[in-house]
Amino acid sequence: MDVTEIRATSILTPQMVGSLAGHYTYSLNPYAGCAFRCSYCYVPKFPSARHSDYRDWGKWVEVKVNAPELIRKERALVFGSSIFFSSATDPYQYLELKYRLSRRCLKELIRYRPKKLTLHTRSHLILQDLELITQLRDVVQVGISITTDDESVCREFEPGAPAIARRLELLKGLRAAGIEVYASIAPLLPCNPERFVQLLKPYVDKVWIGSMNYPEINNRKDLLSRHADFFEPSQYEEVQKWLYDEICRGRSRKSGFKRQQDERLTNDADIQARQLSLLLTNV
Repeated sequence: MDVTEIRATSILTPQMVGSLAGHYTYSLNPYAGCAFRCSYCYVPKFPSARHSDYRDWGKWVEVKVNAPELIRKERALVFGSSIFFSSATDPYQYLELKYRLSRRCLKELIRYRPKKLTLHTRSHLILQDLELITQLRDVVQVGISITTDDESVCREFEPGAPAIARRLELLKGLRAAGIEVYASIAPLLPCNPERFVQLLKPYVDKVWIGSMNYPEINNRKDLLSRHADFFEPSQYEEVQKWLYDEICRGRSRKSGFKRQQDERLTNDADIQARQLSLLLTNV
């Protein structure tokens, strides 16, 4: 892993386009790059001048050592804004144990008080900052990335990331502390849908479900080929829709997912309705 300490020129990135636009004023990323090495990450789609080869994703991290200082400098932008922390890295990758950048940024955000703050991670290290997060309880929500119920699939697609059991404990811990939490299933990876719902439903009633996008920059195309049946568009969308309905709308189906597939409606209007875009939650 190539780790470089840098001094950034700004830390709050305006969200004018993309999926965060209209929901968030700024994104905040204390690191660039990520050591979790998720093969499907969308970030290499937007390469930097220093890192332009998507095949190197997961091999480098830039540490913005002056991130807390920049929040103080840009404090007038923080107050009353909505901030997504983080959109292009994991703020609690293991380098956080050394640098504590996310922790120090949280302390500044407590001081200057955004109107809305979303923390997004797949790491249990965030629990080390629980006492800070609870100070923002009235404005904060935490999204936990958990993309499958199958640990072997997780190891294939997310080789450097924490185990599923760790993430479930994280969901449990945040919820027990009274923090609003949701599951980020983005992208949905090969799974057992019914078991996946059973894992998540005790801890969340809101999910963000995303698709496997940008295959051209995926650095494990062999995995896409191996799991091609799961990612077949109509099947994939059906699983996404079913997961959303079961977790967010609380629909109980005795027949389960597999039997429901066999009972699909076939007229054009129903097919169109079932192919409406997902996501769907106000995160």
